[in-house]
Amino acid sequence: MIQKGRNDVIESKEKREWERVRWLACLMLQPHTKKGQNLTPQKLIKFEWEKGEEVKDVEKQKKRAEYLAKKYDLINKKNV
Repeated sequence: MIQKGRNDVIESKEKREWERVRWLACLMLQPHTKKGQNLTPQKLIKFEWEKGEEVKDVEKQKKRAEYLAKKYDLINKKNV
């Protein structure tokens, strides 16, 4: 348990450091982007620990789309 706690602390420090580097890179590149384009740190690079969150959102959107398709089908059947 103690070692796991230490590993979690080290991992969170590393994540913060990488996010800081990504943010600084974004700030340095911002003046060189085309006018009207917004460069965000997430557009620059997406870290492995952030990709898991995206998968959850896709699953949620898929379930929502299936629900709406079924609801649309039911409405169409009632109108026919």
